[in-house]
Amino acid sequence: MTEGGVKNRAILVHIGVFLPLWMIMVNVEGWTYHTHTETMTWNDSRKWCQTHHTDIVMVHNENVTNALKEKLPKLNSAPYYWIGMKKINDTWMWVANGQAADYINWAETEPNNRLSEENCVEMYITSLSKSGNWNDDSCSNPKYPVCHKAHCPNITCGDRKVCEEQVNDYSCVCKPGFLGPQCDTVVSCPHLSTPTKGWMECSGLYGNYSLDSKCQFSCAAGYKLKGTAELNCNSSGAWNAPLPSCAAECFPLLLFGGRLINCTEAHDSSRSACTVQCPPGHLLLGFSRFSYRADDTWECAYPMMCASYIHFLIALLASAVISMFCGCLCGCCICRKSKKVTSRTQQETINPAYEAEPPPLEGPLCSA
Repeated sequence: MTEGGVKNRAILVHIGVFLPLWMIMVNVEGWTYHTHTETMTWNDSRKWCQTHHTDIVMVHNENVTNALKEKLPKLNSAPYYWIGMKKINDTWMWVANGQAADYINWAETEPNNRLSEENCVEMYITSLSKSGNWNDDSCSNPKYPVCHKAHCPNITCGDRKVCEEQVNDYSCVCKPGFLGPQCDTVVSCPHLSTPTKGWMECSGLYGNYSLDSKCQFSCAAGYKLKGTAELNCNSSGAWNAPLPSCAAECFPLLLFGGRLINCTEAHDSSRSACTVQCPPGHLLLGFSRFSYRADDTWECAYPMMCASYIHFLIALLASAVISMFCGCLCGCCICRKSKKVTSRTQQETINPAYEAEPPPLEGPLCSA
């Protein structure tokens, strides 16, 4: 072999050993994965991935871990590879989709935040037993980026389908809420009934009780809506909340002096009960509790008012004074009338002669 041939062969071997110095591509689950020849901080790694590919890689299951372990060049010492996990508000998140990690592959004793502010994650790809495991590290440390590139955005699946990455492939599948080979069947929710003493208005692109339809509820005057005012039909074929109802409303109570206080409500299956409490220093004049029965009638009347103790005492004292005055006045009138009647009766009994005629003279007159 010539000297030139030996030199070329050595170069090829060198390239094979130091393959991370070249951009590589790994196919797994429909995505393509990429790395770079230079080390970068975590933030710079993500910017580079977003510029040249789709985003920094999400290692969201064991299949991805095994594929990267098999295909990525092994590094037996730092720096290793940045992946797209970051600690945000004390939660480890995949930044590419904003979801909390439901698959983890930490190395033993990790994450430990040993140097503090270790909020980013590197993956060991090494010939050692820890290959594929994760370690938390400072985001400012330089490492090799691992990016993913999506193929689905280049595919138009239609309004009712979405492109989904699969093992070594990708395809169009039905969006949530659509069924059938051509995704032409729309999920429906149970029909709703209008609540008593209320109204319901429904609308939807696929029908009043189908996927993404909305039903809005309101109540007649004197009734308050109990429950959610708007229900949405979701992709599982269920409404997002139970059917609301209209309950009799406990109206505000007008207090002495023009202030308002709201009574409290306690609902059960048959009636609406209200309890009224007056502010400190006030006395309730009327009922303290009243209920609205299922037959649309009140069990008792509304409370009258809340009066302060001072006003109540003044009113009570004034009532007593007025009562005493009226009593005295009536007594005086009765006494004077009684005296007049008694005086007339006494005159008629004691002096009857004054009203009698003189008796006639008897016998002859004396003569001269």
